[in-house]
Amino acid sequence: MLARVMRLLAGATLVLAVPVAAQRAGTIEVGGFARYVDFDNTLPMGDDMGVGGRVGVYLEPALALELDLARSSQSSVTYTPLHLRAVYIGAVSPRLDALVGGGYVRNWYGAPYSAADQGLSLLLGLRYHLRSQVWLRLGADLDVMFHTADNTLFTFYNGNWGIHFGPSVRLNR
Repeated sequence: MLARVMRLLAGATLVLAVPVAAQRAGTIEVGGFARYVDFDNTLPMGDDMGVGGRVGVYLEPALALELDLARSSQSSVTYTPLHLRAVYIGAVSPRLDALVGGGYVRNWYGAPYSAADQGLSLLLGLRYHLRSQVWLRLGADLDVMFHTADNTLFTFYNGNWGIHFGPSVRLNR
């Protein structure tokens, strides 16, 4: 069901969204967020909340390269995902933008596991314009790491998903 909804949202976003004209190439956007994460069932970790930060650089008016880093600590195990994604920004209305992105994820799991994995990441989200340079962002990301789990029915991948919410600020025009 969740996969069907995600596909529908992605398709609608690509069809309905038009490019945003407000950002020029080189524009920088920074933000912070709270993040809920649901770990793959093969990982011995429960769902968790964390915080993180994001920086993005616009390559074109509707295309940004974003780097985000988050951290959470659940049952004394720290989890630190790093995402590097290309994000398409399309205007849905004058104050609302749709976000669709994809890229790379690297996860670090702290003691007692002291492990890391990497894979692909998908982002779907919305950005609401509060003021000319301030937005609120809501997004969902799905991270898929290949060839990492040896105790699952599907031995070729693990998947974590998260929801993040927070403000973003454009630093220059």
